[in-house]
Amino acid sequence: MPKGLIFLLVMIAVIIVYTIAKVVRYVRLSEQQWKEVDKSKLKEWKDDEW
Repeated sequence: MPKGLIFLLVMIAVIIVYTIAKVVRYVRLSEQQWKEVDKSKLKEWKDDEW
């Protein structure tokens, strides 16, 4: 394989791993923030019933 192609494939793999790591980080942060929310102040919407 040409060196350029190997470099391109490695860069694509690094970008994919980085993106997945960021998504996992933000999911964990979101779950942590949701646990800290004062749920007693959440509003109940009437149009949630289908």
